[in-house]
Amino acid sequence: MTERIRILFLSANPWTTSRILVDEEAREIFERLQEGPYRNSFQLLKHEATRTIDLQRLLLLHEPHIVHFSGHANKKHRLILGGAPGRGKTVDHDGLVGLLALYSMHLRLVFLNACFTKAQARSISKVIDYSIGAGKGIGDRGGVAFAGAFYRALGFGKSIRTAFGSAKAEVGLTKMPRTRGIELFVRDTVSEDDSFPQIEEEQESEVMVERREERSECHVTILNRSGITQTAYGFGLRSEVKSVCRRGHLK
Repeated sequence: MTERIRILFLSANPWTTSRILVDEEAREIFERLQEGPYRNSFQLLKHEATRTIDLQRLLLLHEPHIVHFSGHANKKHRLILGGAPGRGKTVDHDGLVGLLALYSMHLRLVFLNACFTKAQARSISKVIDYSIGAGKGIGDRGGVAFAGAFYRALGFGKSIRTAFGSAKAEVGLTKMPRTRGIELFVRDTVSEDDSFPQIEEEQESEVMVERREERSECHVTILNRSGITQTAYGFGLRSEVKSVCRRGHLK
């Protein structure tokens, strides 16, 4: 069985920050993934009220391919996670980069869907293949709509680059306000042809059926009491069916 793409959805909305649509964003991502033919190739893992001390444990536990953060950052481009009950705590810029680098063997994309995350996303792209962040304030509904459009494209088997372009086109078409600052950063070592997490079907194989029949004849002689013999004939049929089916794989 092919491994599914694991998306770790992290959210933080402490009481000391403004209310945002983190629950709606998680639902939007799930529903948009479900629209695509490759919906079963993705697994969405949701963790709310994320604290700094939770990050390492969640990365170890789930080994995600994609980390999606929904929340806040301050104007110094530092993410805000949960701290003391109800209060926020900023995340060290370099410390986050160093932590994520430990999991680069399986972690391919970090999506920071929060305001003022451009600098953090750019730094992350030095150790992780893809990262997405915003250079300025983004609208709450615009951020949700962008995320939904991005993951819907993934659900249709598109690559990170193509999905990002699709999401930019959709929010531009619908004139969604405050979404122009969202940017994609790509690690220098990533090939232009990289198609993660594009799903391709192997070269389609025709369903081949091979049928073989063997006919056997049975000759039975029966002697009855009158001394007259009767002969009976029977025939047996044996069939074998072999089939080769198509399957998909993640690239």
